[in-house]
Amino acid sequence: MLTLSQVVGTAVRGPDGTPMGRVADLTVSLADPNPLPMIDRVLIRRPHAHDLLLPWSAVSAAQGSLSLTGEAAGFAIDSLAAALDDDEILLGRDVLDTQVVDIGEQRLARVADVVLARTPDGHMEVVGVEVGFGAVLRRLGLRALAARAGRDAVAWSDLHLTSDRGHAVQLATPRSAVHHLDARALATLVARLDTGAATAAQLSTRGVTGRDAERTVPRYRSGGAQCCVDRVYGAELRRRIRPARNRSWRALVSSSRS
Repeated sequence: MLTLSQVVGTAVRGPDGTPMGRVADLTVSLADPNPLPMIDRVLIRRPHAHDLLLPWSAVSAAQGSLSLTGEAAGFAIDSLAAALDDDEILLGRDVLDTQVVDIGEQRLARVADVVLARTPDGHMEVVGVEVGFGAVLRRLGLRALAARAGRDAVAWSDLHLTSDRGHAVQLATPRSAVHHLDARALATLVARLDTGAATAAQLSTRGVTGRDAERTVPRYRSGGAQCCVDRVYGAELRRRIRPARNRSWRALVSSSRS
């Protein structure tokens, strides 16, 4: 198991061993049907040249660096915004050091690192995020202090991203957790978002009108969240059962290693 902060900055070499650049970020697709999303593409920053955005299958890990398995000319990009798919986010830009809503524990937290795990077939998957101060200390190289601080991690399936692109892509992707929340969990989420994001979250859920969303958002701030959800969404939403996603962190890590 490793973290995003360990991967970003890794040297990248060409098929012949020539230095190409360094890993700048990793992407995942929020439409990935796997319970733990796989790393989709690698963003490579090159000096004096266009960035590369390659599929994970086009690189291989060797001795603390990544090597390209073929020619990279076809993966050069002019604009990162144009190169990303509609359901694709960057883990570094859109997740790391941003705030997230932990729906399982009903809290707002800041991501200190993203936890990754290698799969037996050579892919990389996202297990969850670390939100505790211990991860910050590890990133600073203070491992002894980090060990005493312990770990505070959140499963990927219990996250709602509040970064601009992360939030928007989750709302637009039917597989995202926000579309499978029951009334109580949805109330928890909306109560922790700013007004604009909370309104968008309501509008993305079936059966809510713009007028309903604008009218009920202020009430979430005053403690009447459950009542408002029941009134706006009605019996149909109350029957929607949130999938069981509250496996323990240890179980998630264990399953990623098997």
